[in-house]
Amino acid sequence: MHETRVALPRATYLAGALWGLFAISIWVGWILLTRFGVTTSLSPFDITALRFGCAGALLLPIVIRDGFAVRQVGLPLLCVICAGAGVPYVLIASGGLQFAPVGHAGALIPGTMPLWAALLAMLFLHERIARSRQAGLLLIPVGILILIGTGLADLASGHWRGHILFLLAAVCWASFTVAMRRAGTKGFTALHAAAVVSVVSAIWYLPVYALFLPHRLTAAPWSAIVIQTVYQGILVSIVSLFAYAKAVGILGASLGSSFASLVPVLAMLAAIPLLGEVPRPVDYVGIAAITVGVFLSSGAYQALVPAGIRTLGIAARRPNSAD
Repeated sequence: MHETRVALPRATYLAGALWGLFAISIWVGWILLTRFGVTTSLSPFDITALRFGCAGALLLPIVIRDGFAVRQVGLPLLCVICAGAGVPYVLIASGGLQFAPVGHAGALIPGTMPLWAALLAMLFLHERIARSRQAGLLLIPVGILILIGTGLADLASGHWRGHILFLLAAVCWASFTVAMRRAGTKGFTALHAAAVVSVVSAIWYLPVYALFLPHRLTAAPWSAIVIQTVYQGILVSIVSLFAYAKAVGILGASLGSSFASLVPVLAMLAAIPLLGEVPRPVDYVGIAAITVGVFLSSGAYQALVPAGIRTLGIAARRPNSAD
């Protein structure tokens, strides 16, 4: 089996990496804020409505100007994009946070998403994964199992319901990642994608929410509604989606998605001061495994480590080849 040769210029890689890191920093805050919201005054239905009500209204002018891109992208691919980053993803992910804690969500959604994205990219985009990146992709689930292994075995806690939903959410986002990579070749920009996802989600979900779904907005504090609306509707739906799509466009589907595996580490560390969740000593082993896995699977090794060091003790390779 031949390997894909990854020979991104360092400046190009760093640009994609910065977009990816910016996106995941917002995701970390989303996990913490959503967990707080669904365990206090709001439901997943409320949070989804606030998210797409705000984002849909703000991004509607872009859709009016550029359209829904049905002819440009194709209806099947557009449906995957809207489902993968739209209402189904948000409902599934926020629903899981009702049953399982932040650390588990961070590990199982963005932590497993690169594995799903790599698989889907190989199946539908015919991407091939270099051996060094394969090692990183294999190391990521090892770290994840270390982080949440005891929780997975504790059926009495009910965390398993959240775990199932988190894995489904990871598949949704991986599908969006791969679909955006294909749509990007047709000129479908990141901002246009964010607008279409938000407007389509608002058009069909808000009437369903108002007429048929239970909601607790009237009983929630105004401060909680405002904070959730701004963070969910602007930072997450618009800013992070745009940044993530930019990273995927620069780095590729499976490579760009690998940065999301840093979310478990950042979420766990952020939960210490904000939620009082102190990691166990073994958790740091999992953090280290995920960090190394991300470094390898994201392409950071090839892009940042000098070629002379990478080839030390190994037969010389062509200057532009990748491991």
